[in-house]
Amino acid sequence: MTSRLEALGLCLLVLYFAYHAFAGEQGLGRWTDAQTQLQDRKEDLARLNADIDHLRTDIRRLTPGSVDPDYVEALAREKLAFVYADEVVLLTSDTTSAK
Repeated sequence: MTSRLEALGLCLLVLYFAYHAFAGEQGLGRWTDAQTQLQDRKEDLARLNADIDHLRTDIRRLTPGSVDPDYVEALAREKLAFVYADEVVLLTSDTTSAK
């Protein structure tokens, strides 16, 4: 009788630890969620680093003493709707292209 009771106790103990290994707070399910979240954060970091590099390039192009006139003109056309006097402007009802 004791060996059956010991076997049952051992089985319950193994089931307890197996349950917590897979479904517990720090189990396998949580670990896979953490890995997915880590991958998402790495992608966000890569995107932010690309944005930082782009902004650093823009800063270099606008630094006094080494201003890129073509870039300044492109910014003026894009942000301020700058046009030369001899250019023709076509207005359309499509507002999706406006920023």
